[in-house]
Amino acid sequence: MSFSELLLIIAFVVFVVAAIGLSFGKKVDLIAAGLALWSLADLIPRLSGITLSVILLILAFVDFVLAAIGWRYKKIGMIAVGLALWMASIVVPMFIH
Repeated sequence: MSFSELLLIIAFVVFVVAAIGLSFGKKVDLIAAGLALWSLADLIPRLSGITLSVILLILAFVDFVLAAIGWRYKKIGMIAVGLALWMASIVVPMFIH
């Protein structure tokens, strides 16, 4: 079992705990924590080379971590920003060769 697979299993457990309704404090967002673990599991195998896709995925990971610890910026949805960055890391390289 690789480290990325272990992170995916932990992310799954975090998502299940969030679905049940348990929490670990007022400011901890378990959905964002699960997304951070999932994006990190996707990021680790790609770290051999720095590309635009990897940079966008690193930004998504940082955004999810900030959202998980409860950081907010005005009325911007941090999870939505992280998801947009993650999808951009998938879609943008399709257009840039």
